[in-house]
Amino acid sequence: MTRSNKRDSKGQVLALFAMFLVVLIGATAITVDYGTWLKTRRDYQNVADAAVLAGGGFLSRPINTTKRGQARHAAWDSLNSQLNLGLSATDIGGADPANFADGGLDSTNTSAGSPLVVNGYRIWVSTPPIDASTKYPGTFVGSADRYLFAWVEKDNPSFFSHIYGQGDRTVSAWATAGVFASQFAVITLRKNGQAGPANATDIDLAGTNTILQVANGDVGGNWGMKLNSGSSLYLTGDADAYLQDYISCGNSCWSANQVSDGFPTFNLKTVQPLPSFVDDPNYPLPSVLTGVPASGGTAAVPQGFATDTAPPSKVGDITLTKGTLMSSPGVGCSGTTYARIGPGWYHNINVSGCLLLDPIHNYSDPNDTNNDGNYGQTDVPATQQAGVFYITGTLNVNNGSLVVGDGVSIFLRNTSNQPGMTVNGNGAVDLNTGATDGTKGFPPNRKKGAYQTDGTYAYTFTGGAWTYTAVDTDKTPVGIAVYVITPAQLGDPTVDANTNMVQVNAGAALSWQGVLYAPRDNITLSGQPLHDAIGQFICWTVKLAGGTTVVQTYDGPGEAAPRLVEPRLGQ
Repeated sequence: MTRSNKRDSKGQVLALFAMFLVVLIGATAITVDYGTWLKTRRDYQNVADAAVLAGGGFLSRPINTTKRGQARHAAWDSLNSQLNLGLSATDIGGADPANFADGGLDSTNTSAGSPLVVNGYRIWVSTPPIDASTKYPGTFVGSADRYLFAWVEKDNPSFFSHIYGQGDRTVSAWATAGVFASQFAVITLRKNGQAGPANATDIDLAGTNTILQVANGDVGGNWGMKLNSGSSLYLTGDADAYLQDYISCGNSCWSANQVSDGFPTFNLKTVQPLPSFVDDPNYPLPSVLTGVPASGGTAAVPQGFATDTAPPSKVGDITLTKGTLMSSPGVGCSGTTYARIGPGWYHNINVSGCLLLDPIHNYSDPNDTNNDGNYGQTDVPATQQAGVFYITGTLNVNNGSLVVGDGVSIFLRNTSNQPGMTVNGNGAVDLNTGATDGTKGFPPNRKKGAYQTDGTYAYTFTGGAWTYTAVDTDKTPVGIAVYVITPAQLGDPTVDANTNMVQVNAGAALSWQGVLYAPRDNITLSGQPLHDAIGQFICWTVKLAGGTTVVQTYDGPGEAAPRLVEPRLGQ
């Protein structure tokens, strides 16, 4: 009886061991086979990422057949090197690597049904991505899109999984890259949920016939866009729009037929997903303003004139009345009928007429009260930075008035005086565009501002006088036309939520060449028949209204390095 029980026990142990062995082999299969496949997929993902980044940098504006061929060529070179495919230069580039139509791999996109098959790999390379329904799983499609797509897959063997009837496993990875970032003409920085106006979007086009026309650069919004009925976004030339919430939300947001390339064709353009949030470029404050308080003076920023006759040691308000209302605002000041001030520190500047911002001269009589035409002119000394106008109150441009200046940069300080710049009906502010100043001409090539985005200045003190050194053809660095200083930059982060410093009222205009940098400012442009700015427009949010066209043309440095846009988290 005892011997029988022992034999039964041995049988039970054997059965339990067999069952445990099945579980052990299954666990081993999962650990070894699936772990191997996951490692292989990560390797393929790195290969695909590197390939599209290698080629994506060629897809700069204006896009053309040659650039697409160069992008594919660089991607195939990268894949060949990383995967040891053994392709020759002729395989990739055909008989002539510079000829992208002579039969090499770089001469055409890889169709969904005909991948390159070599060493067990199946590979697709395409620019722009093609066959979204059968191979490409992403969203960047279309003949005008500047993206490069690569897919790598291979059947990888299983080891222990064969026991369970599992065969080889197809492991694949894909990636898409494009060129972005420094070619935005319009940037809004506010993200969803951050402080700002009551409207839920960053770009708000209100009113029938209100149009934002962007040429050559892109529009980037960190939250969204609202186009009221009858308003439009025109993306001319190579311009595109990228938004975080790029999917149309109907009448409460915008519809596809409101975004086109504008007159005369009105071909519809697709608003695309923003690959990642647009970062604040964080252009530095000028060294002459770093730490400058709201009152008091420094040698680098001397205090401006309080009145026409007050000494420059007194900071305060200045009212400039010289000149007549302009018949054609935005063109320039006629004859000698204008007031004139030099760089420095001002509080409130109230303009009724025509004001010239002179970057290299100071004046003791800004209104030229004796009409002798010299305004009590003195050269700006070496201890003062030329072209820098620092305003801690409000620059108020009244109806029909004009502020014009070349080679200048205006810095607005957020105080209790908001807005910091207000332009009223038929008035205009025209900076660094080469606008005429009548009989007293500015030196040439002052179209880029006094202060540059890299923290340098456009003037050098040579031979006892300031000399403008930047030239129009120099795209790097770019000059700053208007810079709205945030409280946080001057040591008060507690009130750095959002401001309303730049307000342009109905019928008025604000134009510049260079950069308007207002990273925490909600800018309102209400009906600007003469707005025609060249450069970048960077703000917290922007609202356009009044039924007119606002034109923003990009004319800055070349594009940044390529950036991966897919896959992203969740794909």
